[in-house]
Parts: sequence; C-alpha cells; structure tokens
Amino acid sequence: MSRQAKPGSKPYRAQLRERLAALGFPEEAIPARVAHNLIVECRIPPRTAWRLASELSLDVAAHQYNAVTGDPRAGMRGTRIWEYEQWPDRGVRPTVAALRVLAQVYGTGWQCLLGLRDLEQLPAKDLAEYHAAAEPAPAVAAEPPPARTLARVEARPDEEIGAGALDDAILLTKTNVDDVQIDDLWSDLDFLGGAYTRTAPDSILGQLAVIEERTSALLKGRQRPKQTQELLLIGAKSSAMMAWIAGDLGRYRLSRDLNSAAWLYTQYADDFLARRWVRTSQARVAFWAGNGIESAKLAADGLNYQAGGLTDAPLILAEARGWSSVQAEQQVLDAIARWTSIEDPDLGAGGDDRFFNITKDRRHYMAGNSLLSVGQASAALREFTTARESFEKLSLENRWDAMDPMIRIDMGRAHLRLDDLDAAAAQVEPLLDAGVGKQPDMVRAMLKLMATELSAPRWRSATTARTLAEALLDAHASARP
Repeated sequence: MSRQAKPGSKPYRAQLRERLAALGFPEEAIPARVAHNLIVECRIPPRTAWRLASELSLDVAAHQYNAVTGDPRAGMRGTRIWEYEQWPDRGVRPTVAALRVLAQVYGTGWQCLLGLRDLEQLPAKDLAEYHAAAEPAPAVAAEPPPARTLARVEARPDEEIGAGALDDAILLTKTNVDDVQIDDLWSDLDFLGGAYTRTAPDSILGQLAVIEERTSALLKGRQRPKQTQELLLIGAKSSAMMAWIAGDLGRYRLSRDLNSAAWLYTQYADDFLARRWVRTSQARVAFWAGNGIESAKLAADGLNYQAGGLTDAPLILAEARGWSSVQAEQQVLDAIARWTSIEDPDLGAGGDDRFFNITKDRRHYMAGNSLLSVGQASAALREFTTARESFEKLSLENRWDAMDPMIRIDMGRAHLRLDDLDAAAAQVEPLLDAGVGKQPDMVRAMLKLMATELSAPRWRSATTARTLAEALLDAHASARP
C-alpha cells in the first residue's frame, strides 16, 4: 500500500479495497474486512470505522438511518452520529436502539459497533443486553456457503402434506390481550391526564408507571397487529406523560430517559399524533432543564407531524419559549404571531387531549413569559392579565395549582421591568402571605429568579426590594415539590 495514503483516508481505503479484491474476496465481504483493518491497523473507533468502510458521510448515514426507521423525518442528523462516534471521550452515548439502526445501515451487528472502552462505560442494563444477545458478527468475511442442492424427499401421502398449516395459522389469532384491556388502559390514561391538575405529582407518576409496566408486559406476548399498535401508542403516551411530570418534580435525568423511551415507542408505532405528544413533552423538559435552543428545535420538529387531536398552540408556544431563553427576539415574535393567528379562544379545559392541549390560561402565560424574556414587558403584562382572567374562569377541578403563583411572579417581574416596584410587590405579596406550599420545580426556579432580579443595582437601595427578595428566597426554600 502506498505510503502517500494517510491511514484511514479515502485513498487508503480505496487501495485496501483493491488489494482485497485482488486476493479474491467477493465485493459483499470487503466492507467488513475494511472495517476490521481500520479498527486494528489504524486504531479508528468501531462506529467511525464501520461508517467509513461503508463509504458514507455523516449526513448520508443520518439520511439512511431515518430511512431504516421508516420515517425520513425521524430526526437523526449527521451531527448526532458524529457525537455518537466521539463517545466515550466526549459526545453522546448511543442507545442500544440507535446502535441497532446504525448496524442495519452499515450491514453489521450492533455489537460490532462497540469497542472495549465503550463496553467499560456502558450502563449495566446495556452491558447485560450485549452479553445476552448472540455473538456479534465477526469483522471478517465468512466462507461462502456451499452450493445448494435439492434434497431428495420421500413421497408422502396427501393427508400428511400441510397437516399442521391450519393449526399454525390459527396461532396468529391467539392474543394475550383483548379490546376491554386496551380500553381500560386508555381510560386510565385519560383519567390521570385530567387528574394531574388537582393531584400530587408523585401519585400520578406512580400510577402512570403501573400503566406503562402493564403495557410493556402485554407487548411481550402475542397480539394481533392492531392491538400491538394500540399498546405501542399507550406506551408512548404514558412514558411522555411520566417524563412531563418527572420534569415538574425536577428529576430531569429521569425525564430524558422516559422521553427517550416514549420516542422509541412512537418509532415502532409510526404514528404522527404520538410523535407530537413526545415532542411536546421533550420540548417542555428541555426548557426547564436549561436547554432552551434544544427545546425550540424539538417543538419546531413536532409541528412537522400533522395530526388531528392536538392543536399546534402548545408546540408553537414551546418554540417561542425556547428561543426566548437566548433572547432571540425575532424568532420569539414570529412564533407568537403564528400562535395568535391560530389561537382558539373556545379551546377550554384542554380540548380533546387535555393533558398535552394546555388550557387557555397556560397558553397565554407561556406567551407572556416568552415576551417578557425578550424585553417586551408591556405586551407580556397583557398576556398575563388574560391568563389570570382565564384561570379564574376555570372550574376548580380544571385549574393547575401552579398557575396562580407562576402568573403572579411573572407579572411582578414585568412590573419590575417597567420600574414599578410597588406594583411588583402587590402581585407577589398575597402569594407570599398565603404561603407557597409544595410546588413544581419551575415555580421554585421562578421564585429564585425574581429574588435575583430584585438584588440588581437598580433596586439595591430600596428597602421594599430587599424585604421582598428575602421573602421570595424563603418561599423558594419551602416550596419543594
């Protein structure tokens, strides 16, 4: 091999292919040999080696990944595959599900995409799955199978031919689930979605976990295709709802894992509405975890999945809120304008899918919060006023308890932006006097944010500001979910 070719480079690989072909290796066996050489001789990590052996750029690999999943808009990008290839030194750890798809793209077994250093960093569950699976396909070509010959078959009486075919086919009709069970699971999900506004989050989270466990157990049995589809959708929705609630409790790592599980369910269910559920939950969790740009992009992707049953409003507002975290004013204003053009004032207590179709008070609150973050304090106050009015019109069972403190705090912050300390105090003092109580993690975060804003040089000499900041910090400490 010419010394001019840098090890692992495209010319290097081309020369290597020529040498392998000259040695008599069939074309279909050459990529595995090339990958093996890149790993052993060039010390290129397995995931990169197999992609290069397949002669795929990062973007083309991502395109083929999405094609394997059956959805060209599944969301895989070249940059994410690059991040997978950088792990474990940096980047992102690929899930076993992602490795399985990549292995199909590269024409190998998923275990071949993991090296020793990868295995040392795998979670115990993934390592157990690695060992439980069949041996990975070797990175060398197997001997071609011998030519097939027709075996001589003894003649059999007609009554024996296909004797078991009908029995085998009847097995397809047997199922471990019936329509009543599926209806019960959907009914439980709908009930818990409605009960969340008036029930302790931990309680709802635990009950949703039971639904997900029941669904997972049923999927391990045999169902008719339509039943399998229904169970996958139930798994997607229950996992996305759990992720949403875990985020409210500040358990963001658990939220991300649950949303990943929900997305995997949707990939197999291949359902646009389910993808909307999950993107809505992912965008919300990403925002409150501090990843505003990721939140905006997830929300924007969710809008690509046109499906009935879920209004565009939550995703558009999530997109606006995500961009607001980096003060991207134009993107925020564009999103708010899109939302205003489709806002349905008659969409009351959540509409058809009330867990993800947030109520009118919450929609206007999200709009106000986004506007406030980009300096539009007067416009934000108008939205908060509408949010307050809408909240007070809701029946008690449809009110989310966290909404009142969130509106009050952000109205106070808007008044601070307008240099009206007394009006700001008037908004939050009733809340502090009554006691904040147990609240979702985002309420605690906002209490601390307003206290920080009151400590700015503008208010440092004001006794009212210092007293209010101290009260907000006390409330922050007491408002654990």
